[in-house]
Amino acid sequence: MPTLTPLPTFSPLPNALADLPIDALYLHIPFCNTKCHYCDFYSLAGHLDRADAFLQSLTREILFHKAHWRKIRPSTLFIGGGTPTLLPNPILGELLQTLHHHFDLSHVSEFTVEANPNTFDPEKARILAQGGVNRISFGAQSFNKNELEILQRDHDPASVPRAFDIARAAGITNLNLDLIFGIPNQTLASWEFSLSRALELAPDHMSCYSLIYEPTTAMTARMQKGDFQKIDEDLELEMFDHVYQRLAAAGFTRYETSNYARDGRMCQHNLAYWKAHNWLGLGPSAGNHVALTPQDTTDLSPQSPAAWQWKNTASLTHYLNALCDDATQLPITQMESLPRQKWAASAAIFWLRLHEGLIYSDFQNRTGINPQSTLEKTLAPFAAQGFVELLPDSARITQPGVAVSDHILKRVLSALESDARTGD
Repeated sequence: MPTLTPLPTFSPLPNALADLPIDALYLHIPFCNTKCHYCDFYSLAGHLDRADAFLQSLTREILFHKAHWRKIRPSTLFIGGGTPTLLPNPILGELLQTLHHHFDLSHVSEFTVEANPNTFDPEKARILAQGGVNRISFGAQSFNKNELEILQRDHDPASVPRAFDIARAAGITNLNLDLIFGIPNQTLASWEFSLSRALELAPDHMSCYSLIYEPTTAMTARMQKGDFQKIDEDLELEMFDHVYQRLAAAGFTRYETSNYARDGRMCQHNLAYWKAHNWLGLGPSAGNHVALTPQDTTDLSPQSPAAWQWKNTASLTHYLNALCDDATQLPITQMESLPRQKWAASAAIFWLRLHEGLIYSDFQNRTGINPQSTLEKTLAPFAAQGFVELLPDSARITQPGVAVSDHILKRVLSALESDARTGD
């Protein structure tokens, strides 16, 4: 484990925020074997020769945060990337030891690590299990070789069931599987094939995402060059509806627009994001969020500063340089402070993606804002069409409404931000 000189207290945040409880921790591991063409997350193909330096810098970043926050006692911990399981076994083990050494993890009920099936073996599983990991999220994306080639994935479909067997043999039984639909040349039949193969593995959780052509990805560049076309929009909607019907029949509940779980297996870490809890993100490109709730302040006026969001630099080189031995500050590149009403507007968008919808009392307890009157007025036309259900204590998007949820959420955001401008 790295032995480093403790750093002086430093944070770009007001010192008054230091007593806010940190509910969730995220670590971003930037290393990958290859760069998947659809991926918009910060990652680097190769560069594992810098893994030792990365761990040293990550430890220094941890010390910075420990020097500022007095209540880092997370309920969830998530290591993502990139490909965390690409780390050499000694460094992966040291990383887990570092986390246990510097943080109080006694309250962590869910400790997730993302894994590429190709990088998962019995020794890796043993290290993770001994380090307290109790949930693995496997990126399968498809069980069709041609579709994996289009996505530039570097694993074979056969590696996924092997990885599931290895995880379970090590005692890690809470398993998620990621799938993608809307892949060029994909058919409803091939999508059903992937869903069937996934269900044969009996995962506890499935994330089924529509392929997004992010502006800066190789996938988008290839599409714009004419290498392939987007699939028909009606077919994509049919795939979207099919996954809901198929997984519901298999005993899964859709608890968020793209996420399905068996009883008791919802991803608690992601729920912390969607319900606007406080989290710290460590590593290059990691995001952070903290907010003053009604329990933390008496000033609940709509224009009062309420939430702070920031991101680390999305460059491994800059991250390592910023956290060198004589570092005096965190490698932050983006930071904003949000007034209470504007923070509540952005929080409502994520909350409404949940199947349970936005429960007014819970939302007000967290944000200090009751959006009921604005939501009821804004959502009334959608409720008349059956796209939204308005109840005395909540608002939720219905199953038919999920297909047009982007439009609904834009209207909600506009209405709540208008409240912010008028001070209502």
